[in-house]
Amino acid sequence: MVLTKLGTLYRKWENWILPALFVLILLLLLGLRFDYYYDLNDDVLMKDILSGVYTGAFESRNVQMLFPLSLILSLVCRIFGTSYVYGLFLCVCQFGSLYVILYRSMRFAAKTIGKAALGLLESLLFAALLLPQLVFVQYTVTSGLLTAAAIFWFLTGKKAEAEKSAGGFLKKNLPPVLLCILAFLLRPEMLILLLPLAGVAGLWKWAEERPVFTKKNAACYLGVFGLILAGLLIGQAANGIAYGSAEWKEFFRLFDARTEVYDFKTADILKYEENREFYDSLGLTEEEAALLGNYNYGVDDRIDAGLMERISAYALEKEGYFGKSLREGLWLYKARLSNTPGLDFDAEQEFPFLLTEAVLIVLLLLAAYLGKRAALLWQLLLFGGVRSVLWMYLILRNRVPVRISHPLYFAEIVMLAAWLLHYLKDGQFTAKEKLSARRWLNPVYVSAVLLFVTAISLFPRSMEKTGEEYASREGINRTDTAARAYYRGHPENLYLADVYSTVQFSEKMFRDGETLLGNYDLLGGWLCKSPLAEKKLEAFGYVSLEDALVNGENVRLVSLKGESWEWLEAYFRERGLAIRVIMEERIPGGTEGNELEVYRLQKEEIS
Repeated sequence: MVLTKLGTLYRKWENWILPALFVLILLLLLGLRFDYYYDLNDDVLMKDILSGVYTGAFESRNVQMLFPLSLILSLVCRIFGTSYVYGLFLCVCQFGSLYVILYRSMRFAAKTIGKAALGLLESLLFAALLLPQLVFVQYTVTSGLLTAAAIFWFLTGKKAEAEKSAGGFLKKNLPPVLLCILAFLLRPEMLILLLPLAGVAGLWKWAEERPVFTKKNAACYLGVFGLILAGLLIGQAANGIAYGSAEWKEFFRLFDARTEVYDFKTADILKYEENREFYDSLGLTEEEAALLGNYNYGVDDRIDAGLMERISAYALEKEGYFGKSLREGLWLYKARLSNTPGLDFDAEQEFPFLLTEAVLIVLLLLAAYLGKRAALLWQLLLFGGVRSVLWMYLILRNRVPVRISHPLYFAEIVMLAAWLLHYLKDGQFTAKEKLSARRWLNPVYVSAVLLFVTAISLFPRSMEKTGEEYASREGINRTDTAARAYYRGHPENLYLADVYSTVQFSEKMFRDGETLLGNYDLLGGWLCKSPLAEKKLEAFGYVSLEDALVNGENVRLVSLKGESWEWLEAYFRERGLAIRVIMEERIPGGTEGNELEVYRLQKEEIS
């Protein structure tokens, strides 16, 4: 009797339960083998801001994500008194996105065995393509996965003709709208990058309506776009209000100019000798310009928004908006498509994505051929044209890190997979009379076999690469863990670290859940000179980093073993101050060859 009831309950909720089982299995396998990491120190700092570690208060603004979302996460951190909230949020979003894709796929299989096979196939592909991103979590990637899930939901939904009214269609597509808005609040730039692909998905689906151009169809498809746009505008407006003070506006001028200089331009712009005339025109000496080159510009109070904007304008004038010529960009784009090794991308990392896309395109062409669906040709041409424009933009801007390229690849794969499921479900080629003489061409069977072979062949290397990266991080971050313990053991001091000595460190998501004020900061970086950075310094009795270095008796400097502080001594000499940087001790417990050292500042009389 009980088993019968359970069986009935399972059949009723099968499309919900099976995806949950596959996601739980994936979670379990990863949890047994790895700990979850923040991929970059950017996420670590965002977590510290939200949870009170940075300023001593649960801050509702963390600069990188939009205010409505950061406010909610900050409040949850306050309620539960733990810094785990941000990490849990990212994991829920990532695995939730995978769940959405699995759940929406279940309707394309009629029997349990088919649903299980489809779930297994997709789970294997997730692991083969995204295993490193699922273990080493980064908010830009998370935003991309949310957007990909939204596109998949939309493409696998019913057409407008199946709904009685435009309102019903909009209601059914409210989940993908909300996923897009959440992705935007988390990382606006990622959602905006992927929005053209979402537009292609909309055109694909709209073109399937019969007739195509009706008032109802326009209301349905433009209505979905309008809801997304309204959500983005409301989120942006709320963010503008939250950061509306003069102090925050001044900081974002600095932040935007800094982003242009450090993220999109070459390091040559920051070299004094090669740009002496320009830096002299700014009134910057070689010693002051050195602070820009080593990213420790927080040391100098003179480097403000106005100065950084002039450097940004000079960089744009000298190197242009795009860092590469169109000819060079086209060559690099072709090299990426052909997976040419030895260039500015990791060919081995990109190969699984390119292979999976190629397999899906071949399967789509086969399905379209057998189903006599010539429309696929313009659909693929539109898709290829838009994805080419997106990739060319990134290549020409000199900005294609893995955290951007991999979500872009994944969104493309999800679109093609959703459309393949749509074509396989269409039914025009499944009649027995069409398949009796060419059973081996049945696209359902061919798709399943080819994709299983692809996933199984890629998965072992993905696991191996993730294991290698995990072992490397365990060693490197042993130094950072020792440093954090050292700082806590000396609460009377404020530790200021050289920026490039810390960029290699990340942090385990669920390490200690601390929410107490941390007595450490950086001498530069993206948060430098913000109201939050000033608030942190005020907690230790200083008005700026320069004030702390010049007047602080309890201030200590931190850098990797062997790093020189001559640039700082030279900077102070140029300012008429005789300050020596003297090593005090080496932080114990670090990884050999990657230790951190603590320095004190000793003021001397100028002879």
